[in-house]
Amino acid sequence: MEYQRNIVIAVFAMIAVFAIGVTGYKVIEEDWTLLHSIFMTVITLTTVGYADYNMSDEGKIFTVALILGGIGVLGYGISITATFIIEGQLQEVFLKRRMEKSIDKLSNHYIVCGVGDTGVHALDELIHLNADFVAIERDQVQIEHLLKTRHFHYVQGDATEDEVLIRAGIDRAQGLIASLSTDQDNLFVVLSAKQLNRSLRITSKAVEESSRAKLTKAGADDVVLADQIGGLRLVSTVISPIVVDFLDDMLKHQVTTRFAESTIQSESPFLGLTLNDARIPDETGLVVVAVRNRAGDIIYNPSGNLRLDEGDALIVIADNRQLGILNQLTRDTL
Repeated sequence: MEYQRNIVIAVFAMIAVFAIGVTGYKVIEEDWTLLHSIFMTVITLTTVGYADYNMSDEGKIFTVALILGGIGVLGYGISITATFIIEGQLQEVFLKRRMEKSIDKLSNHYIVCGVGDTGVHALDELIHLNADFVAIERDQVQIEHLLKTRHFHYVQGDATEDEVLIRAGIDRAQGLIASLSTDQDNLFVVLSAKQLNRSLRITSKAVEESSRAKLTKAGADDVVLADQIGGLRLVSTVISPIVVDFLDDMLKHQVTTRFAESTIQSESPFLGLTLNDARIPDETGLVVVAVRNRAGDIIYNPSGNLRLDEGDALIVIADNRQLGILNQLTRDTL
């Protein structure tokens, strides 16, 4: 803002000097036309050289003063403009380099490819969860717009290019969200991401129902049809409004209390026990609302006789403290 103010001052100073020159010549040299006065002012301020056109002594003295004043104002304007450009570029380079160093330090983070109409909601949710993530967006204007109200790591570029994904630290990331505007672009992202990091968990947006199978085959672990989700939400708010309010309230407060999962590892004392024998409510204060076994099947409201095996994911409603206790018992480090 300071540089912009100085530039405005310099522009007005040049206009003022020009106006003074034209007025001065017109008053001192009474027989000169307005065009003659303008011409003399221009060639004087630009110091291109000229004849004096039978100028009076008063006119010559005025010309000397005009040259000195013009050089001073012009020099001030050039220095301010140069400083604005050079320091602005240096600041941009510095901020970009600092961002790159910060991203290089991230690990087990998430990558959001595309922060447009859909991706911006994923970005906001990750910010709300205080999760480490990097946004990739091709449109610099969109990035600058979001940065006015948010702070996040980003890489400006095309997410379908391997080099851009590498800059976002894909080799160290644990998850990726592909939310570009077309299914074709999301397909390219999924293919590239899976090649660069085989263990990466990928969720992709899809516009067309026919794209779901292609994205899954390319390596996406989950495919979300935005229009389908919107339709389901509309029906749910009509049929089960209280349930929807409950889930919405949980999402708003999910930094403290949320649906969470904890996967049983080989070192867990729960291994081989039934839910009753594990006594999870006594140990953690939690109720297991569902279990996803290694085959991917989800068992809702599991009975106490369900035997727990390695790889089973316990789904609970927990706050951070309770989830921490449960993770210690399951030996889940994520």
